[in-house]
Amino acid sequence: MSTAAAFSTNEPLPPNNDPPQPPSSLTTLPTDLMLNILARVTRYHHPVLSRVSKKFRSLVRSSELRMTRSLQGNEDSFYVCLGDFNSPSLTYHWFTLDQSRLVSILFPPPREQHSTALMIGHEIYLVGGHDIHRTPCKSMSIIDSRSGELRQGPSMRVARRHAAVGLVDEKIYVFGGGQHDEHNYNMQVEVFDTKKQTWDVAPNPEVDFKDISMSVVSRSLDRKIYAKNDTHVVVYDPRNGKCEKIDLPDWGFYCIKSMCEIENVIYIYCYHVGLMWYDSKKLEWRAVKGVKLGGWFLCRTTMVEYNGKLAFLRERENNGKTDIWCSMIALEWGWNALEIVGKVEWSHPILSVPQAYQIVHCLGRPYY
Repeated sequence: MSTAAAFSTNEPLPPNNDPPQPPSSLTTLPTDLMLNILARVTRYHHPVLSRVSKKFRSLVRSSELRMTRSLQGNEDSFYVCLGDFNSPSLTYHWFTLDQSRLVSILFPPPREQHSTALMIGHEIYLVGGHDIHRTPCKSMSIIDSRSGELRQGPSMRVARRHAAVGLVDEKIYVFGGGQHDEHNYNMQVEVFDTKKQTWDVAPNPEVDFKDISMSVVSRSLDRKIYAKNDTHVVVYDPRNGKCEKIDLPDWGFYCIKSMCEIENVIYIYCYHVGLMWYDSKKLEWRAVKGVKLGGWFLCRTTMVEYNGKLAFLRERENNGKTDIWCSMIALEWGWNALEIVGKVEWSHPILSVPQAYQIVHCLGRPYY
């Protein structure tokens, strides 16, 4: 008999006498045990988990999960660095959010002025900047947010100030940051491997990164970096340097400098049209429903992700002082999954400082 004939036999298979196995599913576990398991899953995967079932979606968005993450030491945090611009040497002061108030923390000040900041896990990376003579620097400093200790990292190949930085796969990409009298806005892109602690070159973008300065979404989407200038968003692919352009809403007029990414959606605020999100399927900006943030025209404003919510910070003068206001905004998809609905959970001043103080850095911790 040939081999082919041997495998084409019509003899019946022996019966399977093994007892049927019960279906295996996390949803059959007690809620407390599910919370403990989900708390160990990085929030990067929460959007996927939300699509598994209604129970998963409810748990992922629950305050109980945030409490469990906090008990395990996985709670998110954000940090604000204020600069005293009346100080001859531009002194810095660090704060963190604690029960809807900013409280002072003893972080060492940045060694250089106007460095670009990025947070990865518990570490704050301060890239480039300039010295007291306004000479760009190659240096990089790293602050451990748990111990408050500062260490010096490896130097870049090129001196930069006001550089733009982005994060892909725990690698920091650095763009531009040259002096205005030099044609080096398109200077070589560098990449820092946070695991190996080494610098290397990366593919240069196909478009001019001029005027893109410290305005990059900290965590990548689809392994691409989203950077903003006055009129559009540039989407840079670090694998080959290819770029796309996204026009800003309202032609970019009066849009704040910062962008914010929450659960794979980019948000931006424009004074004339309000809080917007980018629909990557329809390739258009849409207004976030239910959120009114009026009355802050031309105030210095920034945004940061905090526990899956959007913290909207702005400065406001008040009788010779500056009040730092924060609005905490919860965001969720509408019933038809074609709109995002926001709810302002609270909004009030979280710190009062001398008038010369300004927000220099506002950092959320990317969720790996």
